[in-house]
Amino acid sequence: MMEHSHTPPVRSADGPAAQRGEGPAPLSRRALLLGLVLCALSVLAAEYGEMLRGVELVTTSLMLLATFLLILLLGLNAILKRLAPRWRLSQADLLYLFVMLSISGSISGVGMMQFIVPMLSHIFRYATPENGLDRFLPFVPTWMVPQLSVIEAFYGGQASFFTSAHLRGWLTPMVTWSVFVFAFLGFMLCTNLLLRRQWIERERLTFPLVYFPLELTREGPGSLLRQRLLWVGFLIPVVLQSLASLNHLYPSIPYLPLKPSSALNLGRLLAGDPSSPFANVTLAFYPLALGIAYFVQLDVLFSCWFFYWFARLEEMACVLLGFRGGGASARLAEMPYLNQQSLGAFVALGAVALWLARPHLRQVFGGALRGDEAGDRREGDVSSRIAVLGLAGCGIFLLAFCRLSGIPLPLLGLFFLIYFLTVLGLTRIRAEAGLPWAFGPNHPPHIFLAWAVGPANIGPRALTALTYFQWFDWDYRGVTMPFQMEGLKLASAAGLRGRDMVKAILVASGLAIVVAYLALLAIYYHHGAESATVESYRAQWAEMPFGLLRTWADSQAGADWAETAGGAAGAAVVFLLAWLRTRWLWWPFHPVGYALSATFTPEWLWCPLFVVWLVKLLLLRYGGIRLYRRGIPFAVGLILGDYTVTALWAVAGLALGRTMYTTFPL
Repeated sequence: MMEHSHTPPVRSADGPAAQRGEGPAPLSRRALLLGLVLCALSVLAAEYGEMLRGVELVTTSLMLLATFLLILLLGLNAILKRLAPRWRLSQADLLYLFVMLSISGSISGVGMMQFIVPMLSHIFRYATPENGLDRFLPFVPTWMVPQLSVIEAFYGGQASFFTSAHLRGWLTPMVTWSVFVFAFLGFMLCTNLLLRRQWIERERLTFPLVYFPLELTREGPGSLLRQRLLWVGFLIPVVLQSLASLNHLYPSIPYLPLKPSSALNLGRLLAGDPSSPFANVTLAFYPLALGIAYFVQLDVLFSCWFFYWFARLEEMACVLLGFRGGGASARLAEMPYLNQQSLGAFVALGAVALWLARPHLRQVFGGALRGDEAGDRREGDVSSRIAVLGLAGCGIFLLAFCRLSGIPLPLLGLFFLIYFLTVLGLTRIRAEAGLPWAFGPNHPPHIFLAWAVGPANIGPRALTALTYFQWFDWDYRGVTMPFQMEGLKLASAAGLRGRDMVKAILVASGLAIVVAYLALLAIYYHHGAESATVESYRAQWAEMPFGLLRTWADSQAGADWAETAGGAAGAAVVFLLAWLRTRWLWWPFHPVGYALSATFTPEWLWCPLFVVWLVKLLLLRYGGIRLYRRGIPFAVGLILGDYTVTALWAVAGLALGRTMYTTFPL
């Protein structure tokens, strides 16, 4: 997918070493030690904040907790500049820390560790002859789950996890799944390492989320923190979000709604019928979404809101044609198969990314076989041979692990092919569209594979084993692969040493896995997984995959060709859009927007994306690049203000023990 030049490139920050004409800036010992401490503390804050207070700390693409800590470190730097200049953190230190905090936050959140822990014991707590889950107990490998003797206290609470009995009961699954998660993340990282130059240097993808930490940490006369327009943008969300937060506590205080609400429900004007495809259309004006979108290409912005409305029109056409309603069959009622289209589109995005990288990958794999690593060593990057060996080693381990759990190799290969192409597609979306949060397809690979192949063709043992791998295939906001690639982009743009960035990512990953595991178990044993004190979505998430397991087993259905056709149609559209973009530079429709059209992402973001698209279109047409660049500090200020005020109100909620107004997403 060729990049169009509708948006002028934003200057990249040069790291301190690059500015002095030296080599890439290394990861200092001080930054590494500080990163270890901050990562451990941030994981603890994420688990306790999200599990016990319902504060969304690690669910955004530009992570709230990591961003707020970066802001605090910048404030600390300003103090040290006057009192102890030699202790100040350099831009390189700050960016290494930001990436470590983002990586550890993604691992500690939804779709990762917060889903693994409650899943492991669920079936032993709730399986009965009445609900039919007891028939799957013989298929659960004992090395993947805790001992039965420690489960009662897990759900009942009023106990400590740190007893010898509880530690022994959880030791095997803790070690087993920790190694699996590390290898899982290692496979993603090695894939990113093989693609980084293709995306960063050859295709020059924009990586909109990278501009905020780059510009914020820039030092010297060009620092955005010295510009008045940044502070104007900063004050807007601070004032508006504070009024909304105060209104949450004291309803008599007036406020201006910024996020989806009944006051901003456009669907009421478009359709009175709650079942209408337009019923949930809503307005939103998230300041951080407006700021991030300012760095996105115009054609991507246009496609994101255009295809959202196009999907609604598809649904309306199916209603008018009688595919939905009382007389429609169950299969026709899913027309136009938007969920299946979305998964096919994500998979195709990943496939197109690999197809465009063919020459580069041939060169990389050829260099790995020949041992041609001089350039990588000279530039401070991880050698292609290490990346290829890491990819192969992690891949073999993942396949062996899943095969031992009871999944046949053909099914396993098909599943991981679809899944990793989907996640690669999501990483591509983040690299081109940024987005404050990006959900995956509503029909993830597990659901698609089960119905497309047919539960009757899979069997109860494999279905049970597949269920234990749904934790990474449900909520894609916490997928680590995009954060890894953005870290590699930061290293390239700021003149950081690539090998050290990889080291920082791996260290943060290993630490986050262990700390998150222990913190979650401590929370569950103290409060109880069935307690109303614990946030319900995360604690009760395991009901969904085991409910699907029962549905699949009961259906005994064969291959569903409609499911496959829907996915194939979505993939075909992406292939067509990508091909047209290579033929005609003026082609305005970007496949990223189409892939997102049937997910939760544009439901909350189409409006701010539309607003910024219109503003940028006018700025570039009548003011050119100069006027666009003058707006950069204001955009950064919107993001900075939104994150600062959100974090401060979250801290106030934690300190007061109260549920506060959540600024985003809902």
